[in-house]
Amino acid sequence: MSRYVIDLSSSSALQPALSGGKGAGLARLCRQQCQVPAGFVITTRAFQELGLDGGSVISGKEGPPSPAELEHMRDQVMATPIPSHVQRKIERAYGKLGGRVAVRSSMAGEDSSGASFAGQLDTVLDVTGEAALLQAVRACWASLFNSRLWYYRQEVGGAEVTAGLPIPPMAVVVQQMIEARAAGVAFSADPITGERHVVIEAVAGLGTALVQGLVEPDRYVMDGQQVRLERTTGDDGAPILPTEQILRLAETVRQVAHTMQSPQDVEWAWDGAQVYLLQS
Repeated sequence: MSRYVIDLSSSSALQPALSGGKGAGLARLCRQQCQVPAGFVITTRAFQELGLDGGSVISGKEGPPSPAELEHMRDQVMATPIPSHVQRKIERAYGKLGGRVAVRSSMAGEDSSGASFAGQLDTVLDVTGEAALLQAVRACWASLFNSRLWYYRQEVGGAEVTAGLPIPPMAVVVQQMIEARAAGVAFSADPITGERHVVIEAVAGLGTALVQGLVEPDRYVMDGQQVRLERTTGDDGAPILPTEQILRLAETVRQVAHTMQSPQDVEWAWDGAQVYLLQS
């Protein structure tokens, strides 16, 4: 196994310490034979090769780092060359995958039952070519020092816990880009009421705006094997996602939740023929 790059479908990718929360979740979906875009993980060990401070971000501080201190860390990440032995591994893996890719941050502890960190880290879409890929990887690494992430960590753990926190292990997931006609999220249990029926939210095109809370989605609820359309945003009143795909997605989400033995929040994308799972 490479220390720095592993295939998303490999058993090594199941380890959050190597793949981060998002990467490990996708690896589990691969093991369940779910439709997951092909890709690879740039492991937490690759990030460690940058030689950044592995202890506290600001040593000796009583409080969390300031926005200026975090900006300094982001600038440091973007300015630090990727070591040549790591860069070669990334370029080799990309050469096998090829084409347009999505480059996604995957922090250890992300997508856990205790904290989702949704929207706190960066994703770079429509990346083509080695140079653009390496820059996107740096951007994902740098997002580890986003102010919003540290505010979120403080909300979850408290200021006294956040003070002097070590830099979390960070991986990056690189996957084939899906030409999404529709995308969204699906819940194996209603996120508001907790009822065990599948709730699906969908928007046209990429799901980025939905995850960021910028648009109102279609909302479908599965009552048994019947689809109840609670809201549609289309001008003609037709659902964004066809009924057949709603049924298939709902069954997949149920199976994932059953295997994981806990309710699941799944990101998905539909290219007009196949629904792909992007996160769980």
